[in-house]
Amino acid sequence: MAKARLDVAALVPEIRLIQDAELRRMVAQVWQRLWDESAFERLEDVPVSPDTPYPNVRHIQAYVKTAVAVARIYEEVHGTAYNYDHLIAGALLADISKLVEHAPSGDGYVKTDIGRLLPHASYAGHVALELGVPLEVAHIIMTHSPNAGTAPVTPEAQLFAWLDQADIVGFGYDIWHRKVVHYQ
Repeated sequence: MAKARLDVAALVPEIRLIQDAELRRMVAQVWQRLWDESAFERLEDVPVSPDTPYPNVRHIQAYVKTAVAVARIYEEVHGTAYNYDHLIAGALLADISKLVEHAPSGDGYVKTDIGRLLPHASYAGHVALELGVPLEVAHIIMTHSPNAGTAPVTPEAQLFAWLDQADIVGFGYDIWHRKVVHYQ
């Protein structure tokens, strides 16, 4: 039995800020495909990770809003130019792999084979590319994690990678004890 269609705009209204209607459609299509492949029955039950049972959809909602707000501030104050369509699309898709990287198990969650065998977000990045999402958006998806094999290069990817980590602190988890990164 197929799952109900997701209303991505109801979940994350910022999708409407994507000016390119085709990109907006593709973002929703990636969400739906991964939702259809997910073992979860309710989107609200998908956790940030098996060890972090905070709802992933709330994490996405917060960091999309934060990314748009911070980009606007940096544009105003620093003159930094951002491709908002790419930034918003990348943010909307960065953690959507968690729909298939995790699965419900008893009273908790476990990593699926995708979650154990592939780097975080790589599955969503590949699905996004397969469905026609621009490479620059896939770059945001695949480089946002501190564990990614490639560092973020574009301004949108760099900004988003930091804001994703900041939001984890925003919902009450201490992530900074795991790894100290020194930048030159």
